[in-house]
Amino acid sequence: MTFYILLNQITTLFLSLNLLTTLSFDSEIISYLYGGSKQEMFFQVTNNNRTLALKPLMEGDFSNLLVITKEHKYYFDLRLTNNNSHQFIEIKDGIASHALTKKIKTKEYEILEGQASILFINNTKKEMMVNNIRVKKKEYFSKGVPIILNGQRILN
Repeated sequence: MTFYILLNQITTLFLSLNLLTTLSFDSEIISYLYGGSKQEMFFQVTNNNRTLALKPLMEGDFSNLLVITKEHKYYFDLRLTNNNSHQFIEIKDGIASHALTKKIKTKEYEILEGQASILFINNTKKEMMVNNIRVKKKEYFSKGVPIILNGQRILN
C-alpha cells in the first residue's frame, strides 16, 4: 500500500497487536519521536535507515509519532484496530492532483482521486470534520491514507 502524504497533514495509522507495521520512506530516516512510553510500542529502524517497523505492545490509546527523514517530516496518529490494520506502507510525497476521477459519491460528499492526492467535496451546508480538518466546501487530502469523516473511517 502506498500513502501519498501532503505536506503538514496528519496521517492515521491503524495498528494491530498481532501484526508488525512497516513504514518505508524514499529518503533516510534521521530520527523519530513517539509521544508515549517505551512500554506501549516497539520501534526498529531497518533497511539502511529507510524503514521504520512498529508494533503496539499493549492495548490502549496511543500518542502521536513524528518521523523525520532527510527530506521531510511526517506526522502520524496511531490507533489500535481489530480489523483492516496497516502492514506494509510505502510513504511518498503527495501533491494536489488536478486530473481526478470519482471514487465515492453520496448525497453528503464526494471523493475524487488523482495520481497523488484526493479531493473531498462537502455537498452539505454544514462543515464536516475530515481527518481533523474542517471542510466547508472542498479540501485536498493525502491519497491512500484513511479518510475519517466525523469520527468514522469511510475509506482505507
